[in-house]
Amino acid sequence: MPDSVYKLGKLPKADDPRTLMLATYLTPAAPVPPAAVDYAAAVDDWGMLGNDTVGDCVLAGQAHADMLWVANAEHRRLPITTLMVLRAYSAITGYDPRDDGPGGNPTDRGTSLLDALKFWRKSGIDRQTIKAFVEVDPSSADNVRLAIDLFGCLYVGVELPDAVLPHAAGSLPPWTVTPDGSPQTKPQPSNGHCVVYAAYDAEGLTVVTWGTTVKASWAFHAAYCDELYAMLSPAWLRHDPPGIDVATLTGDLELVARR
Repeated sequence: MPDSVYKLGKLPKADDPRTLMLATYLTPAAPVPPAAVDYAAAVDDWGMLGNDTVGDCVLAGQAHADMLWVANAEHRRLPITTLMVLRAYSAITGYDPRDDGPGGNPTDRGTSLLDALKFWRKSGIDRQTIKAFVEVDPSSADNVRLAIDLFGCLYVGVELPDAVLPHAAGSLPPWTVTPDGSPQTKPQPSNGHCVVYAAYDAEGLTVVTWGTTVKASWAFHAAYCDELYAMLSPAWLRHDPPGIDVATLTGDLELVARR
């Protein structure tokens, strides 16, 4: 486990058969994704947003996506603070900072991405909401590229291997390992972490995590990503993205929300 400078906090993937899949809503008009895109460069200060002391990575990732959309689409910095992120973490999980003690905080239990996505759609951090979300098949690199290109970023759950866990401030190894049979490189469910994919090229992906970015190879993604979502952000999309049946998607999501 990383030390106090780097916390985790993603709970195991919540399996809900009602979760909608991106592939269902792709149309023949879907474009071929470009060889590379980079939406991370527009943000110059991501901020740790509490994930150095609390297991709020799922909410920090949500804030990082909001920051990316506004920076790219509106060319301004979104003033999301650590306090805003921690309030959202409390609203979803019941986290209470007053319960902290020598043995840790029993209310700091982490979050599932699905619970956070539902919160994002209804409330959001500082009223930064999304219109809809869909799950993306991690095994389809083409769909991963297309979703980053069209939606600006992806909301990602990973089961990190011990080999890439940072143990000193400012020290983030590149995410290029793959399982080789050793305990250090196998996916660890206890190392559940939420990140944002904000760019890609032929070599791999740019990951936003712990207030900075790190490069991940496509092989790393294939080995350790266990859930992946694309979000329709009003801040990012002034018009429906090409090749996505947004009308059917939002209608289906409304039906799911009523159940």
